[in-house]
Amino acid sequence: MRDASHTRTIATGGSQPVWIRSAGIGDVDLLRDYFGALSPSSRHNRFMGEPGNLAKIAIDCLSPFGKADRFALVAEWRRQGRDAIIGEGCYAFDRDKRCGKFAISVADRWQRQGLGSALLCALQFRAVSLGHLDLFGEALKANLGMKSLARRAGFEFSRSPDWRAIRFDKALAGRIVPPWPGPGLSDGPGPGARSRDQRSVTP
Repeated sequence: MRDASHTRTIATGGSQPVWIRSAGIGDVDLLRDYFGALSPSSRHNRFMGEPGNLAKIAIDCLSPFGKADRFALVAEWRRQGRDAIIGEGCYAFDRDKRCGKFAISVADRWQRQGLGSALLCALQFRAVSLGHLDLFGEALKANLGMKSLARRAGFEFSRSPDWRAIRFDKALAGRIVPPWPGPGLSDGPGPGARSRDQRSVTP
């Protein structure tokens, strides 16, 4: 029996709800399939190159689940009676540099509908709840979508050690305005969270 009491449902403009939840090792197959379904350009942008073994990457993303300094979030919706991942975000905190690094991606058909902003906001909330207030990410210079998302979220841009990429940093001070609730948004539970892996995506 599934308990969805801590899942956040967000609006996408469609008839089916989309929700964001924490992910765990039990989601390896779903995440591998999600990565495989990305277009070549979206997959290249997400991994800043050719990713190689997608199953191993999915395990690497999810195996740290439960450790205080790492977590993964997924956005899901229900398709033909089954839950499918349509976006993901991964976070890791570097204790030496006292800074958290993140990466996110959204399925091609769900891009430019606010899902990336919702994932990034949920990720920031979780980082703040862990007491981690410095966040950064990197994107290929040609990845206009990620650069636009980071700019809208208040990140400051700087040079990356990787000549192909650009770095963006943000101090998570003050109030983070979530993309929910609001016009067309539901604050109710999503229908697809897995009780064995589920955690709140807000503090």
